[in-house]
Amino acid sequence: MEDTSLHPPLLLCWQYYIGSMKKLSSSSAYCAAAAALLLYSVAGLLVNAFVVTTIPSASSSSSSSSSSSHIVLNAKVIRVCQSPGCRDDGAQSTLDSLTALAAPGCQVMKGGCVSGCGSGPVVEILPDGEDVMTISSIKRKKVKGDALISLLDELSDEETDISSSMRQRLIMGYEQALEAKAAYEAKDYQSAIQLYEDAIQIARNPAMALEEARASIGGDNYDSVKGVNWLVDSFRNSCRARLAMKDIDGARRDAFAATVFSQNTDADALMCLAEVCQASKDTMGELQATKAAIAQYQRLEDEYSKPMPGKDAVARAEAAKIKSNASTVKRELGFRIVKLERELKASS
Repeated sequence: MEDTSLHPPLLLCWQYYIGSMKKLSSSSAYCAAAAALLLYSVAGLLVNAFVVTTIPSASSSSSSSSSSSHIVLNAKVIRVCQSPGCRDDGAQSTLDSLTALAAPGCQVMKGGCVSGCGSGPVVEILPDGEDVMTISSIKRKKVKGDALISLLDELSDEETDISSSMRQRLIMGYEQALEAKAAYEAKDYQSAIQLYEDAIQIARNPAMALEEARASIGGDNYDSVKGVNWLVDSFRNSCRARLAMKDIDGARRDAFAATVFSQNTDADALMCLAEVCQASKDTMGELQATKAAIAQYQRLEDEYSKPMPGKDAVARAEAAKIKSNASTVKRELGFRIVKLERELKASS
C-alpha cells in the first residue's frame, strides 16, 4: 500500500520507487542498481525543491526588506554548552532535541563553558537582534525534560512556527523515536521497529512542516538536512533492525527513505543501502551504494581538513576525530569495493 501521508515530492519519489521495483526482474541486478541511482538523484532534487524553492524565501517576502543573510544573523542564537561537565549532564541530548524541535528563527549551535558547572545542561540564549559575540545573553540551567519543553514553548513564535497541535505531534514522535533508539541499542529489534514506525508516522509531517517554516526564514544558505537528522537516524536504525529480523523488503524501504531525507548526503544511510543489497545478494547494487558512501566520507574528510580559525580546542579535537573516522572507514570500504569488483568480473 502506498504511503499517502507523505508530502507531494516525497510521495512522488515513493511512487517512482514502488513502480520501478515492480517492473524490475529480481535477476536484473545491474538494472536495479542503475534505477536506484536515478531514483536517489531524483529524490534529492525533489526534496531540495520541496524544502527550498516551494516556500517563498525571506528575502522575497513582501513583509520584509531584509536580505536572507541579515535575517539569519538577527535570529535567536541558542548555544548549548559542550563542556565535559555539561556533556556528563546530557548536553548532547539537549543539543539534538533543540536542533530537531526549536522554532523557526532559532539557530542552534554548540557553545563553550559559561561557568554553570554542576547545573547542566546549560543553554545560552542571545535575543533577537543581538550579535553572536555579545556578552548580553540569557542563561538557562538544567535544560532537559520538562525544562526543555518549557524552553521550546518560550522560543515559539505564533507568526512563524507550526501549529500547536503539529508541535505536540512532533514532540511526541521525537520522544518515541528516543524510546525506539534505546530498544534498538538494547537489541530489542522487534520493539524498536514498531516504535520507529509509530514515531515516524506521528512526527514526519510536522517535522517537514517545521523545515518549511525554517527554510522560509533561513534563506538560501539554510541547511535543510540538519533539522531532520533524527528522522534519518530513525530510518537507518529501523533498516538495520529489520535486517536483523530478516525483513529485507522493509529494510530496503527504510534505507531508501534515509537517503531521501538526507538528500543523499549521509554516508551511513548509503551504507544501510549497501547492507540491504548485500543481504539480498545484489552485488552491483552494493558496489554502487558503497561507492556513493565513499564519496560522502571523502566530502567529510575534506570539510574537516579545513582550518578552523576562532574555534576552541574541543571543536578542533572533534573535527580531527570526524576526519580520522571518515578516512578510516573510506579505506576499509575501498577494500570492499575491490572484492565486489572481483566478484562481478568472475560472474560475468
